Amino acid sequence: MYAPRALRYGAPMPPRLLIALAILGSLVFGCSNSGGSMDSGSRADAPPIVIDDDFPCRAEGDGTTTAVFVNRCASPLEIRGSDIEGATVAPGAFVCRDLGTATEELSSKRYWGFIGEDPGGEHHTLAEFTFNTDFNDFDWYNISHVDAHNLTMQIVPLDRASCTTLTCSDTALLTDCPQVGRYTGAGSELIACVSPDRDNASSPVAEFFESCDDAYAWSGDDQQGDDPSPVRACAGEDWAIVFCP
Repeated sequence: MYAPRALRYGAPMPPRLLIALAILGSLVFGCSNSGGSMDSGSRADAPPIVIDDDFPCRAEGDGTTTAVFVNRCASPLEIRGSDIEGATVAPGAFVCRDLGTATEELSSKRYWGFIGEDPGGEHHTLAEFTFNTDFNDFDWYNISHVDAHNLTMQIVPLDRASCTTLTCSDTALLTDCPQVGRYTGAGSELIACVSPDRDNASSPVAEFFESCDDAYAWSGDDQQGDDPSPVRACAGEDWAIVFCP
């Protein structure tokens, strides 16, 4: 699933994408553990959180789809997303959000974060999901840079060792952004790398975003030849969305 392209703002998933995803078939209570200036997705100096599925605010088999938002950045993180209460997450901490039951389909969900000034709509790295589909109970998930990149990100299927973790951890995705995509905040600080044309694979920003194979770089960035699709499918239940992995 690439939501900003095919499922933008809650539109239904097109049949061709359902087929493609079938082929691929081969958090409201917060809790925290422990918890600086941060500019491009830099990680906290504190010992990193180990993503070992052992978050006390969620439980495997409890009948609930839960997202765990993990802040491994050096500064407090603001998290936002579809149908959840936002939160401020301290460095080295995490919060859970229960998204719904583990059986109802939850379509076209998007989650993002920012540090300091919010770059605004369509200016964030996105974690995108459709949960609990009727195809093998798959959850479909991807990282999206189609509109922009502002923070490095990782998506981890919890308690599902056979499912794929997606990671875009290179801070150069912001700091080395082509001039045409550099988006600065009120203090002239670079806060996002924004695509000038989300549908153009040849735009300088789309070509730049191709450096991370685990994310969509532009709106049509599905599998082409040896270049794999960034979307994955997993019969999961709970998920960790890690910032500054």
